[in-house]
Amino acid sequence: MRTTKWERAVPVYGVPVLTRAFYVLASIFGVALILTVWREYFGLANPVSGMTDGFAWGIWKTFNVMVLTGLGSGGFAVGIGAWIFNNHKLHTVMRTALLTSFMAYGTGLVMLGIDVGRPWNFYWVALPWAWNGHSPLLEVAVCVSLYTCVPLLLENVPPVLEYFIYKVPNYRPTVEKIEAVFTKVYPFIIALAYLLPMMHQSSLGALMLLAGPRLSGLWQSPFLPLLYVWAAAWLGYSCVVLALVLPALAWKRPLDLDVLGLLNKIAVNLVLAWTAFRFLVILVRGDIGLAFQFTSDAFLFWLETATILGAALVLRSESGKKVSKMFYAHCVLATGGMIYRFSPTTLAFHPRGGALYFPAAMELITCMGFISLGIMGYLFAVKKLAILPASIEDWKKMEAYEAKAPKDPFARYLSGKQYATAD
Repeated sequence: MRTTKWERAVPVYGVPVLTRAFYVLASIFGVALILTVWREYFGLANPVSGMTDGFAWGIWKTFNVMVLTGLGSGGFAVGIGAWIFNNHKLHTVMRTALLTSFMAYGTGLVMLGIDVGRPWNFYWVALPWAWNGHSPLLEVAVCVSLYTCVPLLLENVPPVLEYFIYKVPNYRPTVEKIEAVFTKVYPFIIALAYLLPMMHQSSLGALMLLAGPRLSGLWQSPFLPLLYVWAAAWLGYSCVVLALVLPALAWKRPLDLDVLGLLNKIAVNLVLAWTAFRFLVILVRGDIGLAFQFTSDAFLFWLETATILGAALVLRSESGKKVSKMFYAHCVLATGGMIYRFSPTTLAFHPRGGALYFPAAMELITCMGFISLGIMGYLFAVKKLAILPASIEDWKKMEAYEAKAPKDPFARYLSGKQYATAD
C-alpha cells in the first residue's frame, strides 16, 4: 500500500464511472424504484412491509432516521475537530466527510419520504403554520430536512465550482461571483452545520424516552440524548475512515497514515469515553443486573459492547499502522454502532401484547436499492470531482493524464468546445 502526505483533493482519474459494479448497483436501485411504486399504491400492508401496530417503525424508519444519520455524521464530527479545534490534519479529509454525510442524509431523506408515504406532500415541511406541534418527530423532520438541503448541500458545492473552473474555463466569471457570495455566508453555513445535527441527534435519543418501560434499562436512561449525539460522533469518524480506505484498496489510492492514525485515535477515545459513561449510567441507575440475566436483551447488550469496544481496542493497539486490520476493525465498529441504533427502536423494544416484527423482503430490497443509490452518487462524485485527499505529486500526475486523455464529454457539452486543463 502506497503511503504519502495528503495535501489537497484529487479526483480518481483514469477510472471509468460506468463499470460492472456501477451497473449492478443501478439494477438494484431500479428494482427498488419498482417496489417503491408498489408501496405507494398498495400502502404498508403485507407483502410490502412486516410492520405492525406494535412495531410502527420497522426497518425503514429505523435505518433511514437512526442508522443513516449516524453513519452520515462524519461532516459534523470531523468538522468540529477541523474547525472548532483547528486541527489542520483533519482539513484534508473534510471533503470526504461532507460527501459521505450528504449521501447518507440525502438517501435517508428520500427513503423517509417513501416510508412515510405520499412524498408529494413533503412541501408541508416548508409551511410552519401547518406543523403538528404535538409530534415528537417534528423537530427531527425539520432539522434533518434543513440540514440536508442547506448546510450539507452548500458545503459540497466547492468541488463542483472547482470542476467548472478547471474543466469549463468560460464559466469562470460566473463561478467567481458565486464564490464571492460563499465567502460571506460560509461562516453561517458552518454554524448551522453544527447546530442542526446536534439538535436532531439529541432529539432522536429523547424520542426513545417515550418508550418508557417498553425499552430495557440497559438502554433506557435520561442520558439517551447525550448518548445518541456521542455515538453519532464516533460512527461518523468510522464511516469516514472506511470511505478513505476503500478507494485505496479499490483504486490503489495513496494513504496518509498520520491522518488515518489521528482519525483512529479520535474515534477510539470517543468510543472508550462513551462506553465508560454508558456503563456508569447503568450502574448508577441500578440496572447492571439486567446484563447478567439469560435474556435476549442481555445477549444484545453484550453483542453491542463486544463489537464496539473490541473494535476500538484493536484500533488502539494498531494505531492505524496496519491498513487491513484498521479496515476490518472499522467495519466491526460501524456494525456495532448500527446495532446500537437498531436496539432501542426495534431489537430491544418490547411493545405491549408481545407483538413481533421481521422485515419483509420488499422492505429489505428497497433499503438495499437506495443504499445502492447513495453508493452510486459517491462513486460518481469521487471520479469527477476533487474529493479524495492526495499529494501534490498526485495532482500533477492527474493533470498530465488529463492533458493526454480524451476530453470530458460532460464538460464539452456544457461549454460547447474542448476545455482547457489547469495551469
